[in-house]
Amino acid sequence: MSTVIEITSLVYGGKGLGRVDGKVVFVPYTAPGDVVEAELTADKKGYFEGRAVKLITPSPLRAEPACPLYGRCGGCSLQHMNGGAQLEWKQKILDETLRRIGKLDDVRFDSPLSSPSPFNYRARARFHVDGHRAGFFEAASHRVVDMDSCPLLENRVNETFLDFKRAVLSVKVRPLVHSFEVGLSDDDGRTVLSILAAPSGGFEWESLLKEIRHLKGFELWIQKDRTRKGRFVKSANDTRLAYTAGGVRFSAPISVFSQVNLAQNRAMVDKTAEFAGLSGKESLLDLYCGVGNLSLPAAKKAARVIGVESSGQAVEEARANCRRNAIGNAVFHEGDAAGWLKQNLKNLEKDGFDVLILDPPRGGEPKIADSLSAVKPGRIVYVSCSPPTLGRDVRQLTSAGYVVSRAVLVDMFPQTYHIESILGLELRS
Repeated sequence: MSTVIEITSLVYGGKGLGRVDGKVVFVPYTAPGDVVEAELTADKKGYFEGRAVKLITPSPLRAEPACPLYGRCGGCSLQHMNGGAQLEWKQKILDETLRRIGKLDDVRFDSPLSSPSPFNYRARARFHVDGHRAGFFEAASHRVVDMDSCPLLENRVNETFLDFKRAVLSVKVRPLVHSFEVGLSDDDGRTVLSILAAPSGGFEWESLLKEIRHLKGFELWIQKDRTRKGRFVKSANDTRLAYTAGGVRFSAPISVFSQVNLAQNRAMVDKTAEFAGLSGKESLLDLYCGVGNLSLPAAKKAARVIGVESSGQAVEEARANCRRNAIGNAVFHEGDAAGWLKQNLKNLEKDGFDVLILDPPRGGEPKIADSLSAVKPGRIVYVSCSPPTLGRDVRQLTSAGYVVSRAVLVDMFPQTYHIESILGLELRS
């Protein structure tokens, strides 16, 4: 069944929203202002799923996609909209989500932090391999879209990807590669590979990789099948990715998480420190601290900093980054954020802490309000990559006595629906 639909708005996830006989229908790859002929593909409780089969009237917000694979590859969802429209609608989605889920009205937003580069901004990416295809997955599937480059990737990442793909596929007796990641080190402009492959005996990886452009080192991980976790086997040469943010030089192996948009990460680090309002006297706690991306720049402006992170490897790298930068007022602990906070509430209550930085994964931190019940910092800076879980968590924090003082959208991932944001909260006096 197909019908004519006017797209009136955009929702989190990147789909356009219209209505059929009053019932909501979500149509991917459409823009507000489009009039499309759409096939209704699924009838769900309360809404339809649709697929645009013909563009009748194009929206003025439309742009010509830069990638010939757009619409097949699942990496992007907004290339059909111009950059200004993407940013405007991400801001609307963030605001609407905080109102609807977080029950927040009249949040004071700073001007959005737009990415300096709408394309070629990704300094690292993971690719999947299936037979003679290598690239990203199709949207909502595990089918690999074969590609030779991606306009979102930094040029040197593209070149290393293509060289590795060709090298692996050209070998007569080749290893079974499940996936691989390419990362760019900002300090020397060279790349690192992390390879996830099936066991392959004494395969000569060093020989295979010697002609790959920009490559300075690699990690090899073995995975017997796709249902099991990979096991580290070895690394060769330099596998570290380095970057600078907030006046701090960071370095860690490719296997440790780091942001993919280095320019926007610097902007996010600076804005987080601004929201923290540090004067040099504060004690600060950073939960989900990683390698110290937010806590070490903050340590330059605070009296003392504690970082907590569940990854033991990331904690070791945070401590090493602390030593490299001669920062003496920061300590790091391995542990689950909410669990560590609960176990150390007595010490925190005794010593006091003034600022909490939260940078959780996509699932947020639903237990944070309960964990803070015994001791509450005067200020919280919440860095989020998921508006729905941010709204849920902030609603709990406002119920616990906090008010949102300001917020900002960080466009970390242009051409995609992903929304990074920072919220500042103050304890109600």
